[in-house]
Amino acid sequence: MLDTGSPVPLYFQLQEILRRKILDGEYKPGDLIPSEKELQELYSVSRITVRNAVNGLVFDDLLIKKQGRGTMVAFPRMQENGNTKLQSFTEKMEKQGFKISTEVIDVVRIPGTERLAEHLNIEKGDEIIYSKRLRKIDGEPIALFENYICTITGVTELDDFSGSIFNLLEKKYGIIISGSEKEIEAGIAGNEDSTFLNISPGDPILIIKYTTFDSENKRIEYAEGVYRADRYKYIVRLKR
Repeated sequence: MLDTGSPVPLYFQLQEILRRKILDGEYKPGDLIPSEKELQELYSVSRITVRNAVNGLVFDDLLIKKQGRGTMVAFPRMQENGNTKLQSFTEKMEKQGFKISTEVIDVVRIPGTERLAEHLNIEKGDEIIYSKRLRKIDGEPIALFENYICTITGVTELDDFSGSIFNLLEKKYGIIISGSEKEIEAGIAGNEDSTFLNISPGDPILIIKYTTFDSENKRIEYAEGVYRADRYKYIVRLKR
């Protein structure tokens, strides 16, 4: 129980009790924790005390609130460090110990639109290889990718897109990848995104767009990835 005579605020005491239950596995990822009312009655505290305790754990990525369902224990988030060397999604996730799988939804040769031609520095109408793939971590959908690859790389629609595209470019076609430019923005899931990612329409998502360059600074790939915001985070460390 909570110590009302302690100088430590009650919300913080409750927060630490809940934190310990999560870390000890009493509350497991995906489990709903007791409701606000149940926590109020269980620990004889006010609604605001419960809310402050829970919000602190949401901020720490230990809990997540689901509209219409309640508050549940969050699954571990995959993370990307913005200051490390360039790695593919597969390389980053495998380094963190996750098992990666890919559902290839579509691979086709298409003419480049004006928008894609600008991203890839090609002429409008030039052929590119388009792929749409659902990336999964331990069998759970995490990100939906649309990749556009210049045909000058040698890549065709007959290639195997079930693994890392970086690996395909480097190992099969001898492309030396020198770097990429990224744009990151917040968004909300539409109907298609939510269906593929097993989330609800309107849930928060991260949209990451990147352009990949070869050793001659030529643009060889443009990609747009939609990530589940509840399972992925991007970390940038800054120095002064």
